[in-house]
Amino acid sequence: MDGMTRRTVLALLGAGLSSAAATAQPPRRPVIRTLGGDLDPAAIRGTVLFHEHLSMRFPLDATSHYTDDVALMAEEARAAVTDGLGLIVDGGHPDMHRSLAALQRITKESGLPVVASGGFYMQRSYPPELDGQSVDAIANTLVADATRDRLGAFGEIGQQGGVLTPTETKVLQAVANAQRRTGLPIFTHNPYLGTRQGAADIPRDAALRQLDVLEAAGAVPAQLAIGHICCHHDPNAEIAIALARRGVFVGFDRVTLAIVPDADKVVAVMALVEAGQADRLLLSSDFASARSLKKNGGAGLAQTATVFGPMLLKAGLPRATLTRILTENPKRFLACTPRV
Repeated sequence: MDGMTRRTVLALLGAGLSSAAATAQPPRRPVIRTLGGDLDPAAIRGTVLFHEHLSMRFPLDATSHYTDDVALMAEEARAAVTDGLGLIVDGGHPDMHRSLAALQRITKESGLPVVASGGFYMQRSYPPELDGQSVDAIANTLVADATRDRLGAFGEIGQQGGVLTPTETKVLQAVANAQRRTGLPIFTHNPYLGTRQGAADIPRDAALRQLDVLEAAGAVPAQLAIGHICCHHDPNAEIAIALARRGVFVGFDRVTLAIVPDADKVVAVMALVEAGQADRLLLSSDFASARSLKKNGGAGLAQTATVFGPMLLKAGLPRATLTRILTENPKRFLACTPRV
């Protein structure tokens, strides 16, 4: 053995194995990425809302908005914690004039964990240069933003009409690409069909067509929420059930707001639950109205749980099921293994 004893060989082999063991990384556990750091989902207590707004401009061409008052929004967040809110996802991003600095201040002053999102909203809000960019170029921007700002999701990503524009299609494809590279979940915006079933400008299956584009581009269904399904007047929850059966989360994320009466949303929720799809339902309110502020006598950021939740209980939803929908479902959706 050229001067090497059996004992020497075994020692060298043992040293190599020990070195490999020392450098091997244990499997990473899923986390929810917030502005305050990565959180273990099991450690989060209380209601989790997957689509709200703490900082934005609406209408998008407005020169001011009530969320410009960051101290006010921090106070509203503190009140929401008292109402049982455990974590909130802000659904804004740069083309909605979301201020990351405002979100950071709100979470620091209120103690409410905040997930910041990235992406592009819809055609009318896109920066002009987006039309001429490729899917890969848009995806590169999304990945760079997520890495720089430690974003925890992509959303809300949507369309302004019933048919996707070519650039909206590119953005959906790019977001799917960015998800594969970052591991972050995606939530979308669908057009508000309301009571206009069969309206020529908004196909009834617009949400399913949106999912088709995302899936074809490689989006992971278990980390995908198709939003605003509650804005379809669909008491039998046919579209919601079809989405859930394809393995995605179904967003009823404009509860307590108009377009479709809450009573009709309750009927649709119960139909989805009775179809065995309670674990695919996400609730939120897309908070965007000054009337809803506690300061103005509204129910506040936690209104999904404090206003809509009791309506579901009155309709016969078991309390344990409601608790699971408001806590465990959104944590499963948001939990990921970030690669950025």
